[in-house]
Amino acid sequence: MQNYHIVHDGNRWVLREEGDNRALIEADTQDEIVRETRDYMKLRVGSVKIHGRDGTIQDERTYPRDQDPRASKG
Repeated sequence: MQNYHIVHDGNRWVLREEGDNRALIEADTQDEIVRETRDYMKLRVGSVKIHGRDGTIQDERTYPRDQDPRASKG
């Protein structure tokens, strides 16, 4: 399973694959990047960690949902 990160970078939000500095998707707001990431992940299996402006992880989502390794609502 691939790992991805949504992070704030300068004046934009970006989605990156773990270990790669290239931006896969860019957006102006965190809400916008989360929506675009949902579409991007439709054909992929992976875990997306959503970071806040301060760099801490706020949320983690698994795509597709049935690949979530834990039996939780999160």
